[in-house]
Amino acid sequence: MNPTIRTPLALALLGCAAALLAPVPAHSHGSMTTPPSRIYTCFLSGPETTTDPACVALKNANGTAPFYDWMSVNQANANSNHQAVVPDGKLCSGNNPTFSGLDLPRNDWQSTPIGPAADGSFEFIFRGTAPHSTKDWIFFISRDGWSPTQPLRWSDMFEFCRLGNVPLNNGNYHLRCPLPQGNGKRVIYTVWQRADSTEAFYTCMDVNLGNGSNPGWVDEGVLTAQSTLPAGTVVTLRLFNAAGNDVESTAHTVAQGQGSTSEWPFRFAQTINAQSAYARIGVLAGGTITPQQSATANHVYTSNSQNLSHQVEIRLPTTNQPPLAVIGASSTSVSGAANVVLTGSGSSDPEGAVLTYQWAVTSGSGASLSSNSGVQTTLQLTAPAQAQTVVARLSVSDGVNTATKTVSIAHQPAGGGSYDYVYPAGIGSYKPGITVVLGSDGNRYRCRPAPEGGWCNINSAYHYAPGTGTVWADAWTRL
Repeated sequence: MNPTIRTPLALALLGCAAALLAPVPAHSHGSMTTPPSRIYTCFLSGPETTTDPACVALKNANGTAPFYDWMSVNQANANSNHQAVVPDGKLCSGNNPTFSGLDLPRNDWQSTPIGPAADGSFEFIFRGTAPHSTKDWIFFISRDGWSPTQPLRWSDMFEFCRLGNVPLNNGNYHLRCPLPQGNGKRVIYTVWQRADSTEAFYTCMDVNLGNGSNPGWVDEGVLTAQSTLPAGTVVTLRLFNAAGNDVESTAHTVAQGQGSTSEWPFRFAQTINAQSAYARIGVLAGGTITPQQSATANHVYTSNSQNLSHQVEIRLPTTNQPPLAVIGASSTSVSGAANVVLTGSGSSDPEGAVLTYQWAVTSGSGASLSSNSGVQTTLQLTAPAQAQTVVARLSVSDGVNTATKTVSIAHQPAGGGSYDYVYPAGIGSYKPGITVVLGSDGNRYRCRPAPEGGWCNINSAYHYAPGTGTVWADAWTRL
């Protein structure tokens, strides 16, 4: 069943199936995750670090490439001629040499216990990393007497289910089939034939049939953590029966330093797996559901015999401690035109929440910021006509509370020294060779001696403004 999701206080949490954090080739397409296929089981065991004997044998045969490309056990030109393009002994690899290690006859491929629901069916879940139009899904299972120590042949299996164009649902194909009776280790083999191409995909799943009972779990979907949670947040898994009544409620409180998107799902899963009678969270492989330190790898499973649905609720702590705003400045005293780098990297939040940053100039002329947001910005200053104090303010927010901090920058005119006027004040009374003015660039200028000094009093800033006019040097000398 798909989960019903509620996220109090607008904190995003669950819902969409997300890809595992691993390289995904552009041509990827999918594989069975419930029960997990051979290749998917080996991928979960760790491409670089696996100690699973069968997966080590696969790695020795083909390297790590098939682990990362777990979704591409295919034949490009199958066109429904599966027994022609995939010969006996090469079924699990789909006769694709990249995956030849999947065909190794061994009795230690990890098997997943499965059994039918009350109606005799089982829901297979195929993760579709690239959706395609489907011609058919065909399911086979090994016959009584099949030996895992012999190469798998078409004659070792019989077809038990065929489905059509099942729609993609949150990144997964949910494929419900009647499960054949029997017990013990079997191989379930699926063929996915595309309708929009001749390409087909092949999957081997090692299972242990439960002789009519169901020791397994129903995959309710991916637990996706989209936000860091502050310490004190309570995450609750609620289970409901078919009538919508509460069956079980299990709560987990996020501890200090355990609120990251990879950590809190892991800790939440550990709590659920230790306390819940009907649910588990993690990755199912070899009949065991193991929590993962990941924002996207964990699934929610409920007991297959209970027909349950679930809901995950998040309640933020009622008392939120405000963050601490700290400003660092590359300089607090400058002259003339200058840049000052401001950083809020020293700011922090007591609960470990992710902070947002906003910058503003609250005092001073000729001052601007390279950016109004982000942990760092640059205060850009033009040369002042007179000494001033420029004040910049940082506001940091944890999503609930905001803290502010200001920094003061002493800003002096370039060069220093006395002057008679700030240009163009007093224009018309400037004395050649004597009058000193302060220009808009922060520098001092003396009116040139006569006869050039007469140009100082011409009221045309475009031409004669000291330091910036087009012909300012005709009238002024920079000091």
